[in-house]
Amino acid sequence: MRISFREADWGALARLWAEFYPERYHVDAALLKQNTVGSPTFDWGASCIEIYDDETRGFVAIKRSPNPSLWPGPNQDTFYLSALAYKEPEVGVDLMTQAKRTLRNRGGQRLLFGTDSRHFFPGCPEDCGSLCSFLMVEGFEKSGDHFDLERDLRDYEPPAELTPGVKFREVTEADVEATRAFLQREFPGRWTHDVLDKVKIEGAANTCYGCFEGGRMLGFALIQDWRHKQPIGGGVWRAGLGEKWGSLGPIGVAKEERGRGIGHSLLGAALTNLKGRGVQRCIIDWTTLGDFYGRHGFEITRRYQMASLKLD
Repeated sequence: MRISFREADWGALARLWAEFYPERYHVDAALLKQNTVGSPTFDWGASCIEIYDDETRGFVAIKRSPNPSLWPGPNQDTFYLSALAYKEPEVGVDLMTQAKRTLRNRGGQRLLFGTDSRHFFPGCPEDCGSLCSFLMVEGFEKSGDHFDLERDLRDYEPPAELTPGVKFREVTEADVEATRAFLQREFPGRWTHDVLDKVKIEGAANTCYGCFEGGRMLGFALIQDWRHKQPIGGGVWRAGLGEKWGSLGPIGVAKEERGRGIGHSLLGAALTNLKGRGVQRCIIDWTTLGDFYGRHGFEITRRYQMASLKLD
């Protein structure tokens, strides 16, 4: 029997998730709900759950494009396979067949695995071999890879002195409008939305670390710790990070200020801030900058393959 997510047994869905994905990707029922039906782009019509003999046998969670409702962009005909899990491959095939048919009937042109707004995955995890194989059989094509990095911050020390003349500190509520203007100018789109959405939920000082020169913002870093109410990005893997987890990213410096060492200084100052909060295991997610973060002792822990399917 095929049912809507409006009838979901979230405990059952979380248990199925735990059976399907390796332990490092486990999420609880609350986080699963938050990042599916709690997302403003969740697609109720294309997402569904398979029940057989009163047991949850599989589910597929689809999201619409965040453009233009969350941020402007050209890909309104792109949809996102946020997550799926199944007990038997044929259940997964049936669920995907219905989802693809629904999206094609709407004029959908492309379906991406992960990378959705309020996402779990930035691509198919390479250590989920059966899932990656399933996607390839379904017609998804690979298009590059990304990774997460982690380190324990308890013995962290910045590798270099801070850039002279630049002040590194938590962003305050008084800085929010300046932060908004900075993000819209330097990093319009997803980063602007994600950072400001987190600031609204968690508060500025708990969420954003910045660097300033003469009162002018030069860069920012999104920071999270285990007390956050709505973890995003790498924070979704909190169960695998341990009790006093933390995360950092995205992080960025104004284009005209690059080359002064501000990026490493900002990263070092923000990580020191997280260490001072009591963060132990810290994650930096969805990146290709292994050398940049490696200077600060971070090592790759998860790899993802981008995967997309043409629907037209």
